[in-house]
Amino acid sequence: MNHHVLKEKIKEQIGDRKVVAALFYTFNFDPKFFENYVMPLFVPGKNFGDEAIFNKIMWRTCLKENIVPPVTVYCDYFAKNNTEAPSLGYTINCIKTPCKRGKITNFHPKQIFILVEDQKKARKLILLTGSGNLTPSGWCDNHECFSIMEIPANKQFPNKTTKNIIQEIIHNTAKLSDSKTFSDAEKEIHEFLRYVTVTETYFHSLNSSFKDFIESNIFSQDTISEVEVISPFYSPNTNLFDYMVSKGVSKIKGLLPMLKDSEISIEREVFVSYLEKNYLWSSWSDNELNKEVRNNHSKIYRFYGSKRVYTVIGSVNFTKPAWNQYHADNNEANIEAAILYESKKEEPKLLKEYINLDPDNFRFIVKNELENQVDCELDRQAPEIEFTINWRDRTMIVNAPKSIKQTCFFKSILNQEAVQNRKHSYTLSEADVRLLTKNSLIEVLQITDTKEVTHYYYPHQLNIESKPLDFKLDAATIIKYWSYLSDDMKTEGLTRQLAEKSTDESGVVDEERLEQISLLNEMAANFNALVKLERHLFLSHFLKQAERKLQFDRLKYYLLSENIDTLPYYYEELKTQVEEGKKYKSFYWMVLQILIHNFYQKASKWQYKSDLKNEWEPFKQAVLRQSKTLQQQAKKAAEKIPGLDAKQKWVVDQLVKNYD
Repeated sequence: MNHHVLKEKIKEQIGDRKVVAALFYTFNFDPKFFENYVMPLFVPGKNFGDEAIFNKIMWRTCLKENIVPPVTVYCDYFAKNNTEAPSLGYTINCIKTPCKRGKITNFHPKQIFILVEDQKKARKLILLTGSGNLTPSGWCDNHECFSIMEIPANKQFPNKTTKNIIQEIIHNTAKLSDSKTFSDAEKEIHEFLRYVTVTETYFHSLNSSFKDFIESNIFSQDTISEVEVISPFYSPNTNLFDYMVSKGVSKIKGLLPMLKDSEISIEREVFVSYLEKNYLWSSWSDNELNKEVRNNHSKIYRFYGSKRVYTVIGSVNFTKPAWNQYHADNNEANIEAAILYESKKEEPKLLKEYINLDPDNFRFIVKNELENQVDCELDRQAPEIEFTINWRDRTMIVNAPKSIKQTCFFKSILNQEAVQNRKHSYTLSEADVRLLTKNSLIEVLQITDTKEVTHYYYPHQLNIESKPLDFKLDAATIIKYWSYLSDDMKTEGLTRQLAEKSTDESGVVDEERLEQISLLNEMAANFNALVKLERHLFLSHFLKQAERKLQFDRLKYYLLSENIDTLPYYYEELKTQVEEGKKYKSFYWMVLQILIHNFYQKASKWQYKSDLKNEWEPFKQAVLRQSKTLQQQAKKAAEKIPGLDAKQKWVVDQLVKNYD
């Protein structure tokens, strides 16, 4: 087995190829870690950093350039991070694994599917199966084990009716989600797999029990004399050990689940019960591994037979829920995944036996985690509610079951009103938008006769490019970006400079640290910047199809999306400064007139070509909605400007005329 930093190994595996789609299965999920540490792997060439502001702006830039591939993540609903929701627009499915009353079962596989494409359009699937979650522990801190392979298309014609094992895993997992349909990432990967014949042997508990899997693929094929077990969690009884003894195994060794501070992470009674059965508690044969100050989280089984050595790598702990087969009714099984490798008899041993196993020589500290709990101590009756936020029109669609009638209430948004027990669309207030922009986690308070419980949900997020940024800059700083139009290097440099100024030593954004720039002729500076932006957006010499598409994408980005250099961000910041008394209302009103007439209404009349026909109508309606919103803001501003009412038409005519 080779030692690698997981991120660096995946980066090496992707190389200079384009990532077409990515799919992840995980138990624990940390969205902030995923978005800042893992997802940058999929957009090579972009220099993400450590500052929160910089990375948020970089992701909006990637969206502008349309280089973010479809990404889907499946995680366990009860093991996800309940303090912060995803901030980007990838698909997230939080699975509540069905379980028998009073028991705990988990969505527990750890698999990564990355579909890549080279310059010749040839595609391959990078597939990892192992033990690491999408968390700092799973990728950086623990000792984890993954198998990694590249799967090429090896068939000229696709499967029409049959599925290979990997397709079955993707298909059956999707059925566990609320939507029960494929995401864009799943469609891409599943379609590629139609051209693949899988020769590897995979285990998945949606298909069989782990016991049946090793029975048919190992014990029925060979005589096994020795087994090594590497697992951080153990069932309190010895039934799984007894099963392997019944198959004629004479020696069973197990890596002592020792924490990095030298405590044993199982109960003393469990340790002793296995010891009395002649279970050989062991350490790594590789002394370098024993020296590492890491918690072991790997799950490996190695079977030494008379013909071959069989190694299983995956998510399967040495516990009953991990070894059971999933059944929708009265389920007592986790959802697990693993892969089986066969090798020559000469394969070196992974473990060596401890000599002195006196329990008094160890400290036993049980880690009370969801991963090793069997009986239900937590409320697992969270209702199946689906939330979808549309950032462009500031609405949220909630799809909830009838059973929640007058029992569930929004905790922080929508005036804490009751959640409708059906499909219902809510209009988000400005206060709601601000809260959800900072953190899109939906908190729902459920009140019954016997208890009050708060449930946490990740919403689906549509039109993520229109989601407001959760920090503010002075308008004078914003217009600096329009001095660097089409100069990506200078734009990135300005962004990094701002991010470094606004981020403190702990990585937290502090807007007070931003330099508020004062311009001698601020009005002229704003108007000159707007002139430059208008010329950049409405060039008339674009004739080729690729150039028309580029212009259209620029219009969508600058007029409709939220980023540090776009018009929605600019005029919302001006509005805030007017409300705080930092800008004159007359200046704000004139800027709105320019935006209405010379950007939004002008864009609605832009002459599209037939190749953009499908995209044109949604774009036109969106810019007209924005124009209407700005007109309403201008009307409110005009009411507070003395004497403007009588001169308003003349001012607008002259302003637009001179601006042209």
